[in-house]
Amino acid sequence: MNNDSTTDKEFLVSPAKTPAIVVDRIEGFAIEARPSVGPVSSLGSMPVRNGVLVAVTSKQGVTGWGEIWCNFPPRGNLARLNLLQDVIAPHMLGKTYGNYAHCRQELEGLTARMAIHTGEHGPFNHCFAGIDTALADLAARSVDLSLANFLSSRPLTQLPVYASTPNVESLEASLKNIMDAGHQGVKLKIGLAKELDIELCRRVHAITDGKLNILVDANQNWDVQDAIDTLSALSDYSIGFVEEPLRADAPMTHWAQLAGVINTPIAGGENITSLSSFIEFMDRGCMKVVQPDVAKWGGVSGAIEIGELTESRDVICAMHYMGSGVGLAASLHTLAAIGGQGMIELDANPNPLRTELGDLDLTVSNGALQVPPGIGHGFIPDSAALKKLTKASFVLQ
Repeated sequence: MNNDSTTDKEFLVSPAKTPAIVVDRIEGFAIEARPSVGPVSSLGSMPVRNGVLVAVTSKQGVTGWGEIWCNFPPRGNLARLNLLQDVIAPHMLGKTYGNYAHCRQELEGLTARMAIHTGEHGPFNHCFAGIDTALADLAARSVDLSLANFLSSRPLTQLPVYASTPNVESLEASLKNIMDAGHQGVKLKIGLAKELDIELCRRVHAITDGKLNILVDANQNWDVQDAIDTLSALSDYSIGFVEEPLRADAPMTHWAQLAGVINTPIAGGENITSLSSFIEFMDRGCMKVVQPDVAKWGGVSGAIEIGELTESRDVICAMHYMGSGVGLAASLHTLAAIGGQGMIELDANPNPLRTELGDLDLTVSNGALQVPPGIGHGFIPDSAALKKLTKASFVLQ
């Protein structure tokens, strides 16, 4: 595996050398699929796989693609599509951005009062993240570079990966598929009940003969004592990390207390919504693995900022992701640019939005995925597949 150091994080293409982006057209697509089985966690089940894709085209005719998070609720994609079309996208038409990241920063300022007024900080941030990713893709394509090479002069070419959320109703078959696919790690959704959590980890260890590294995700469902008790009971399984053991908005003293007691590295980031919060979690020693999500907050530029900050701290930057092929491709390129030892998440459940929307090689070899080839993040939705999966759309120009 190529784990060369990427200490030189200078942009290969400086903003001065990157053609300014003049926004000429914005398209949005609410997409949906209903596979036979979906992920199940302490938050609930996901019977519907949702997505919102945003395509931004410049005056020069270059198009970049991004993804907006909308896993919950079942029709959350329609709400975000309308927010994008009615409130956010009109601010962008005709605007010129010398640096792709300036758009997100400007939009955050322009809509701050509206986000407060409506109480919809999350949906606004999700839209900004998708737009940022689309513009990063567009910027890289405009100079005929892969996104990873646009963001870093020494990106990785392959990344460690783990299979996320196996089907516990058919656990043996699911784990066999995961191992046959070449995975070396699996993340289990726990946080339901201590006894059930322990039994699930025991079964996974037994079925795989200890050949899969076990990671766990409580999806914010514990308090400090629950976390201590359960993780102590799981100590025999050498858990690689525990993701979101506490609520993301729990007092920082609770996070620090937990980190000071347990030996299992704490991971999180999908529900952290500002750079300052990421810094606090790292600087107070509350997280050893930070997991930005390019579709949820910050997009590509936010993840790159977080990744750069981990270099001077004893923290690993990984990548959280559970959506379509667009966001997954962007996540791979972003983590490749960040470098280091961080892993990327690959949903173990069937999802046509990931596998049928376009070409994306998800072949795992020795626990690693190749970074998609081509310019930008390497993923353009197939027009016929996009039409089939689209439930609503818009075009602004």
